[in-house]
Amino acid sequence: MNNRNWLIGFGLLIILIFGGGFLIRLIRDGDFYVAEMIGSILGIMILSIGAFSKKKNSAVKPLGWRSK
Repeated sequence: MNNRNWLIGFGLLIILIFGGGFLIRLIRDGDFYVAEMIGSILGIMILSIGAFSKKKNSAVKPLGWRSK
């Protein structure tokens, strides 16, 4: 598993754990936990870094390049 897939998986896991707990407590009790909100924001940031990072082995193809 390369770094890109690891970042995407780790970001989704953090969002699921912290964001899910944050939303459940916010809807059920009306409590706003800052630590869980920060955790879910960090998960979103890690996910976006993994999603928008380039692959190491991908070569830039010229504009006129076509696969046959």
